[in-house]
Amino acid sequence: MFVILVIVLTICIASFSSEAANHQTETCNVLDNELAITPPMGWNSWNAFETDIDEKKIRQIADAMIDSGMRDAGYTYLVLDDGWMADSRNGDGDLVADPNKFPGGMKAVGDYIHSKGLKFGIYQDRGHLTCQQLPGSFGYEQADMNTFAAWGVDYIKMDSCFAENNGRLSSEDYTLYRKCITKAGRPMLLSISDFGNGAWAWAPKNMAQLWRTSGDIYPWMDSVYYCADTSGGNHSIHPAFNGLWQFAGPGHWNDPDMLQVGNLANDVENKAHFSLWCILAAPLMAGNDLRNMSAGVKDILTAQEVIKVNQDPRGIQGYKVYDNGDHEIYNKPLQDGTTAVLFLNKGLETADITVNWGRIGFSGRQKVRDLWARKDLGYYKDSYTARNLGRHGVMLIKTGSPGTPLPAPKPLPADKYMVTKKGTTYLSDLYYIWKNGNVPQRDKNFNDNLITIDGITYDKGLGCRGNSKIMYKLNNRADTFNAVVGLDDSYNHDETGRFRVYNEDLFGNRVLFDSGDIPKGSPAKNIDLNVRGVNCLLLVFEGDDVLGNWADARVFAID
Repeated sequence: MFVILVIVLTICIASFSSEAANHQTETCNVLDNELAITPPMGWNSWNAFETDIDEKKIRQIADAMIDSGMRDAGYTYLVLDDGWMADSRNGDGDLVADPNKFPGGMKAVGDYIHSKGLKFGIYQDRGHLTCQQLPGSFGYEQADMNTFAAWGVDYIKMDSCFAENNGRLSSEDYTLYRKCITKAGRPMLLSISDFGNGAWAWAPKNMAQLWRTSGDIYPWMDSVYYCADTSGGNHSIHPAFNGLWQFAGPGHWNDPDMLQVGNLANDVENKAHFSLWCILAAPLMAGNDLRNMSAGVKDILTAQEVIKVNQDPRGIQGYKVYDNGDHEIYNKPLQDGTTAVLFLNKGLETADITVNWGRIGFSGRQKVRDLWARKDLGYYKDSYTARNLGRHGVMLIKTGSPGTPLPAPKPLPADKYMVTKKGTTYLSDLYYIWKNGNVPQRDKNFNDNLITIDGITYDKGLGCRGNSKIMYKLNNRADTFNAVVGLDDSYNHDETGRFRVYNEDLFGNRVLFDSGDIPKGSPAKNIDLNVRGVNCLLLVFEGDDVLGNWADARVFAID
């Protein structure tokens, strides 16, 4: 009986310990997710001041967030970007503030920010230096996360300058930071800044709450539109996805970079920019000087009905339902059964833009409210037309009636863009998950003719023109990658081409194959690689206007 009792007690203790561990894990996950149930809102120092920040200025910004109504509108994070730290660590190897800019130290800055009912955000870099060549976190990951936790940091923007020297894949870097943050014992939101190098492809939602989809944003509309289209269009992903919306949701968000509202030429542009970020469920990190913003800029940044679209708890990122190059329409189904629709005129001429209710899941008569004008417009049958939109003109409406939420858009099936089956999968049969530069032709050379190398014609493959970077998701399912590479027989100039294969993105610098420079007339090269454990495969072809082919590019999976 004694032995039986011991066994029973042992089982119960083990079961309790397991349940406690599971509960602790679930609690950690909940804490992490609660940091970004909706897209984070706040202010970041870079767009307004770059490195010209100091203790007095940051305190003034904190005060201005209160006095302007920004905090009450939902902007809670105050983030110090690059330039806050001393040019070397202290004798213990810890980060310290620049003593001239922040004589009271960062703990005091954080305390002041918290005293205003705000949250404290800070910048660091995963390389050995920041972008401004101040001390980075490489080799000090746990120490720096412990320091931030001790200072009361709530938000970490982690940049990627010099990260190509780390010797780690991006997914390895950010898995490490997630562990370090958890071990530091303070919930801190992690924002990946990797210049839009395909973070969504390697599943960063297990590591961070937001990730950049673009390079840096600048205060002109071409830059704003480019950054928006990395998240909501096809600048960074295959058009079949219709943007990156299927990779975002509560607790994990696509980030087309910080706001330039207040830094653009006029309020027409400011309103277009803000409308796009709200419909795209993007983080709303203001970047203007809040101490002297105009009434018009303040009204845009604090427009509550527009902000509610961004902060809708359902967390669906808006997606395009129409785009003719000059005119765009985005749709964002909301939790209450209504939907938000954005009309945008990028063209030079004033235009009317019409949405048919069928495009957004409605029919018949629907109520329409103008969210910028804050007024109901009445009921409209079958469609609604936004009239007289000038260049950069927008209209944001809410339509429908409260009730059962509209269906979310259907994600692209996994087998369309990742390896999911045994046997051979040709990469030309998959949609790429990230791209930069020229997009290859599928099963043709770049000029839409047959793929031919050394007089041999191939039915399958990717026809490229340099420079071209394309990522495919192997999903850790493939065993081998094979291809025949060479310049296309139709190419008759003297420039050389170069083929390289990487594991994941460029930061990891894991080169699996390098053809070296290939001149015209060189024989084809065969690639036969072991890719077990590779989640994403990056194909890079370089050479100005050179035509090259990844002929018969395919992977083989045993299981």
